[in-house]
Amino acid sequence: MEHRIDPALLEKRVMVHLVGVGGNGAQMAACLARLDIAMRALGHPGGLHVMAFDAGRVSEANVGRQLYSRADLGQYKSVVTVHRLNLFYGFDWEAVPARYEDRKEAGVSIDPDVVVSCVDTRAARRALHEALLGADNAPAYWLDLGNKEATAQVLLGEPRTKKRCAGGLRLPCITELFPELLDPSIPDDNTPSCSVRMSLASQGLFINDVVVRMGAQLLYELFSQGRLRHHGVVMNLESKRCGPVDVDAAVWARYGFVPDAADSEAAQCEPMNQPAATPADA
Repeated sequence: MEHRIDPALLEKRVMVHLVGVGGNGAQMAACLARLDIAMRALGHPGGLHVMAFDAGRVSEANVGRQLYSRADLGQYKSVVTVHRLNLFYGFDWEAVPARYEDRKEAGVSIDPDVVVSCVDTRAARRALHEALLGADNAPAYWLDLGNKEATAQVLLGEPRTKKRCAGGLRLPCITELFPELLDPSIPDDNTPSCSVRMSLASQGLFINDVVVRMGAQLLYELFSQGRLRHHGVVMNLESKRCGPVDVDAAVWARYGFVPDAADSEAAQCEPMNQPAATPADA
């Protein structure tokens, strides 16, 4: 089975909300910049516009393990990251130094087409689940990146259950394949790290690099080829193993997710046009 992109995203500039600009998020922002350039080169009419959300500031523990230096200490992560990319590439991307839940209060009124979450707590994913799944203004896609010390998962899902133009089964989201993320009885480990050494004790040095590249690859395939056969990856750096999450209801059932009738309904839409060029065509 395969998933085909929402064709509306091939006809306009794609609004991306990047939630979290820490270990995964700062690297994902850089990958989104490269993806924007690649999309335009392949004929996409508008590329990406990214708004990065993070209320956190750069600390000593972030220097070295995350993409921040000592010169960034005390600055908002979202502002530092977006400012650098705008200067380097000439973008007009935006930084919002606030929690994603507080975006309305921060003056953000534009709904996203794609949400990329790089959060590190169950509470944050529960908030995203409540805000995104099933809402009339839900984004077309929700890409979630998560990791522990040596294990990680990446999953691209479709929160929108109505007026889907792409057809086929709706891709389940991270909180549907891993419903334990919604269990409030499981505590978060929110203990802050006060040094790089302590930070490395809870997460390996290169786990963020691996998970981000897998997530970026999913988006690249989606926008360059218009289709996906796999919409996620699970990986273990300690055992050096990774495996795809296929676009397949039988695979989802092994996680405990069974699509219902609404997941297979699609609106009557124009046939999907292929991107102007693909890597095979170039």
